[in-house]
Amino acid sequence: MNNIAIIAVAYNRVDSLSRLLKSLDLAYYEEDVTLIISVDKSNTDIVERFADKYEWKHGKKIVDKHEKNLGLRSHMMSLGKWFDEFDAIVVLEDDIVVSPNFYTYTKQTVEKYSFCQNIAGISLYGFSINYQIGLPFQPIKDEHDVYFMNCAMSWGEVWMRDSWKKFYEWYLSHQDFPMMKHLPRSICLWNQKSWLKYHTRYCIEENKYFVHPYTSLCTNFGDAGEHSDGTSNTIYQVPMQCGKKTSFLLPDFDSKAVFYDGFFENIELYNLLGYTPDELCIDLQGEWHNRLNKRYWLTTEVEDYKIVRSFDLNYRPIELNVLNNNEGNQIFLYDTSVAVKNSNKKNRKSFLYRYHLSNMFYFVRSYGFGYALKDFVEAIKKYTNNIIHP
Repeated sequence: MNNIAIIAVAYNRVDSLSRLLKSLDLAYYEEDVTLIISVDKSNTDIVERFADKYEWKHGKKIVDKHEKNLGLRSHMMSLGKWFDEFDAIVVLEDDIVVSPNFYTYTKQTVEKYSFCQNIAGISLYGFSINYQIGLPFQPIKDEHDVYFMNCAMSWGEVWMRDSWKKFYEWYLSHQDFPMMKHLPRSICLWNQKSWLKYHTRYCIEENKYFVHPYTSLCTNFGDAGEHSDGTSNTIYQVPMQCGKKTSFLLPDFDSKAVFYDGFFENIELYNLLGYTPDELCIDLQGEWHNRLNKRYWLTTEVEDYKIVRSFDLNYRPIELNVLNNNEGNQIFLYDTSVAVKNSNKKNRKSFLYRYHLSNMFYFVRSYGFGYALKDFVEAIKKYTNNIIHP
């Protein structure tokens, strides 16, 4: 499969679009590639006029001008029409910039995973922050260039015809989006403009995965727009693949690869601890809080349940403490069917391990000082309560 198009998604930010197109122009291509500039209707025609004049030197250019305003979600979902002509499409909102190697990565991952029934899409963006909780995220690194996660992507992604059609059919029958305990709170709270919340929900509920790179093939400028309060935000800027990389080492979709679920939790922990996902809540990232009341619960929280096993907090990423059997009293595997008083357990390291100035800065930039202070105070309360009240 090599019939791939690039779609630049634009609205009213001509400077952002210009920056994206400049990065696309500097990328490596081994053949002609079609560029589609899809422009939603706004109160200005500056973007349309810029797109008409832009010269694409690497193949055919198409400017798709929408006659009425679709809004972000409808605009993004409408891009599926291009699968009538292309096998795969690279979808780039205009606040994205790509690595020179993004197309090489795209070709090789599409060839590898296009017919894999477990794959819902391919991410160009490499996570450095778990956006659900605002804490740094670093996946376990093996010999490969990618890992798998039940988490869709909107900051630079590749859709493939067969997997997209399955998602779209699901999407049409899942328009309601209430608060649901089996989903991250964050995506349930996103506004109705978001299409990504549906794609991520689809991945979690249907057990589908996105391919995620360890080293990012794009970055996110977070320009003021549909999802911002009017200011640019560089919180999600990440280092990109530089130089020229001609080959990516891609794993088969099997047990030898690295897998994370939709809560950024490492799936290998189920096998290691000997429990199924129906029995065990993995809550090392601190988002789930055993909302589904599973019998076993792996967490850094101090709770009054029987402790089956416990681990220390030295390694990063956090799951390495469990995978390496790093025994201690900072991570607890509870049997919640047995009540036991554990208030004498002092989880002092947990606060220092998770909360530091960079996290405070994230919350201030993303949510405002008031929210950040509230979150930080709650963390301090948890920490001091464990110390002062043994």
